[in-house]
Amino acid sequence: MRRLIPTLSIALAVALVGGCGTKSDDSAAPGASAAPAPSTVEPVAAVKQGMDRSLAGTLSMQASVKAGNQSITLGGKMDPVAKAIQISGKAPEPIEVRLIGNTAYIKSESMEGEKPWMKIDLGKLKPTSTLRQSFDLKSQTGLVGGTVSAQEVGGGRYTGIADLNKAAEAASTEAGMREGLQSTAKLAKDPTAVPFEATLDADGRLTALSYTIATKSLGDLVTEMKMSDFGKPVTVEAPPAGETEAAADEMYAFL
Repeated sequence: MRRLIPTLSIALAVALVGGCGTKSDDSAAPGASAAPAPSTVEPVAAVKQGMDRSLAGTLSMQASVKAGNQSITLGGKMDPVAKAIQISGKAPEPIEVRLIGNTAYIKSESMEGEKPWMKIDLGKLKPTSTLRQSFDLKSQTGLVGGTVSAQEVGGGRYTGIADLNKAAEAASTEAGMREGLQSTAKLAKDPTAVPFEATLDADGRLTALSYTIATKSLGDLVTEMKMSDFGKPVTVEAPPAGETEAAADEMYAFL
């Protein structure tokens, strides 16, 4: 279980922070509005507002992060307002995560319990917990919060530059989000100039985002995401009680 936590936290951050993306193309994401005409909103503001609009209601998300020969791929549905999330994928082993209010359920081959699902009370996590940070959708702005320049290139597509240091300054001090971005900035060769591509739909919502961070020791860190199905109902059910066990009190020190 202990070796699962760093991977899980990274995976959830990739999927939920919005600081990851999929390379934009000329087609709209499934369930999204058609690509808009040139926007009258200043490009930097359009990109930042696009993330907020995407997370204002229910949505589906596909995300991945790659570093060398390692990769994490995740997909799922979420309701940020109701705090209902269901995500599955490989990180790099198969994993499934469900969040219902303040209770998280995690299923992975790395779990050391007797039952398939581990039940975690987020209220017991430390304020600086990376796991708590990963589930705190509304407080996370990720790389987008550090956008310093952007230009619209047509069809709702934008290219731009983000500054990880500025992203950290703009991030919430709660749940360790700022500290996480600061750590990423230390890994980057040039944290002040991270190129990105983003796509907005006709309603100004961010539907795709991609960027690559050149790191000092890990090679290129490539993150990709697509968001779609805005406004569709999201229902997340708890796993069967017979397949679930509560995390031991001592485990919270590692979460």
